[in-house]
Amino acid sequence: MQEILNQLSDDNIEIRRQAVEKLRGRQDCSIIPLLLKAMSDMSWRVRKSAVDILFVEYSPAQYISGLIELLYLDENAGARNSAIEALIRLGRKAVPFLIDGFRTENRDVRKFIIDVLGEQMDSRSLPLMLEALRDEDENVRATAVEHLGKAGEPSVVDALIGILGSGDLWTAYPAADALGRIGNTKALPHLLAALENKPLREPVLKALGMLADPSAFGPVIALLRDPSKNIQEQALRTIERMYHNGIAADVIAGELKKILGDNVTELLIAHAWSNRHEVRVAAIVLLGLVKDEAAYGSLLDISHEEEYAEDVKGAFVFIGRDRPESLLRLFETGNAHQLRFIAEVAADIVSPVYYGIFEKLLSDEDGHVRSIAAQGIARLNSSEAVPLLFPLLTDPYEDVQDAAVAALSFLKQSLNISDVLGMLKSEEAVLRRNIARLLGRIKAGHAVNELGFALKDDRVTVRKSVVEALSSIGTEEAVRFLKYALTDEDPDIRILATLSLGALGGEGNLESLTILTADPDNFVRVSAAKALGMLRAKPAISILLPLLRDQSGFVVSTAIESLKAIGGDEAGTAIAGMLASPDDEIRRTAIAALENFKGMEDRIIPFLRDPDWATRIAAVKSLGQRPGGNVRAELEKLLDTEDDPTVARTVEEVLRV
Repeated sequence: MQEILNQLSDDNIEIRRQAVEKLRGRQDCSIIPLLLKAMSDMSWRVRKSAVDILFVEYSPAQYISGLIELLYLDENAGARNSAIEALIRLGRKAVPFLIDGFRTENRDVRKFIIDVLGEQMDSRSLPLMLEALRDEDENVRATAVEHLGKAGEPSVVDALIGILGSGDLWTAYPAADALGRIGNTKALPHLLAALENKPLREPVLKALGMLADPSAFGPVIALLRDPSKNIQEQALRTIERMYHNGIAADVIAGELKKILGDNVTELLIAHAWSNRHEVRVAAIVLLGLVKDEAAYGSLLDISHEEEYAEDVKGAFVFIGRDRPESLLRLFETGNAHQLRFIAEVAADIVSPVYYGIFEKLLSDEDGHVRSIAAQGIARLNSSEAVPLLFPLLTDPYEDVQDAAVAALSFLKQSLNISDVLGMLKSEEAVLRRNIARLLGRIKAGHAVNELGFALKDDRVTVRKSVVEALSSIGTEEAVRFLKYALTDEDPDIRILATLSLGALGGEGNLESLTILTADPDNFVRVSAAKALGMLRAKPAISILLPLLRDQSGFVVSTAIESLKAIGGDEAGTAIAGMLASPDDEIRRTAIAALENFKGMEDRIIPFLRDPDWATRIAAVKSLGQRPGGNVRAELEKLLDTEDDPTVARTVEEVLRV
């Protein structure tokens, strides 16, 4: 014991930590003072070891008073912080001791205790928290106010109102915030009165935003003319918050216009160019609510800034849903960015007013605009748009083709399927590909035979789209054609068909997938192994076992992961056998896979000493799924000797959980 005492004062951090570890397992009350002493160490690792031993081996009643004593160490912030964290972790068990500990003349300790109790907010501590509102120390009072506000405790509203009107800014400031968080309208007239106190305006405005009562509009809006820019900006954010908290847009817009008159738009535009992000967003939102066309130009200019584009878009959509025709003139811009932007707005508004605009934009020179127009005209759900969209399936830009496919699938009720199927025989490969994609998106089950015939297409891109379409349709007939695609000359087609069959499921696909496990292409075999795991079928295990001897490590690793997905004793034994592989990656995959199998701890523990750091991490994480008994002891031993910081950090995270 004397040796341990000496080591606890050694200059070497690791020696001091190991000295603490020697105290583990003794469960002797005389050890507790030594552990509390270790909590005063300058090293967080030493302090953490001491806390862990206290929590695991001793009852809280044996050491809580000692933790509270650590709060008195003015010159040792580490000890105080460790004690505070430990007391918070103890939860309800610590509350009676903390209440008793509050009877001290040390104001810092009283504040620390209120902080801990505030994190727990046990009902037993409420009388003390209320008492702390009258503490002689302003820091204690302010801390109590802050925590009571976070807890949303309604019984303290009267006390907080009293603090708000006390004239003590140090506590009135958090009291305003607390009243806003609690949300009791009883505080409303007192908060409005506090607006007269200039130093309190900012927290009071925040509180009024949380309360979101229309009766506060007048005083808040009037502060948009306050000489202080900060107050103007906070008032603006308060109004925005009221809107998001449920106050009707027309009520807000009406009050803004009533109080600010013709200057409202000019004032909001000025704030929309603020150098503070949250202020700009608030101004943009309110410009949308006001719906003044005089702001359109400024809003479009701001839309060029990616950070604010979505906010401006939201403002325009809000306006356009009420007055869609007011945006028509904006399409006359010669600015390509603004045309794309306003087209997106119109597409979101979904008004027939824009049909003619979208029809014209389908042939715009800008591919982005054509894509947006396709989406917009489809949302109008008019059958007249169908023939306008088909030409875009052969557009030079693939993004436009994608938009056309999506638009036509949206209008599927207006499609003439016979005409669509006829296009599968087009001389244009890009059209055949996109028609296959369209049939897949609308899950055209009656088109399976035609799609099956298209599996003979001479273009790989077309055949890929056909396989994807058949996979999406997923009927028995579609599955039959997918199995046919397993023999395609192109390995990418075989891969796609294999994964599709795995996703569709069913033991009926086992035989077909088995053939692919002997495919000459490595990636096809990988996809076969993955698909077998996706089936989650026990018979797939015997098919996967030969892949554990594959020449490709990628195939072997995938087979291991599939065996893990299927589970069971046979799969677990097979995976455990791969721990002897000379390939580091395969061993790591096997270690990770064994986390789901019981009774494998002894097979994994030796890898905690593996020379490869990544393998050690894999073992730590795998064992971390069951860190009890012998496993925890082994992990702690590793932490004592581990030199790699990444591995050590992983061990600490696992032990912490």
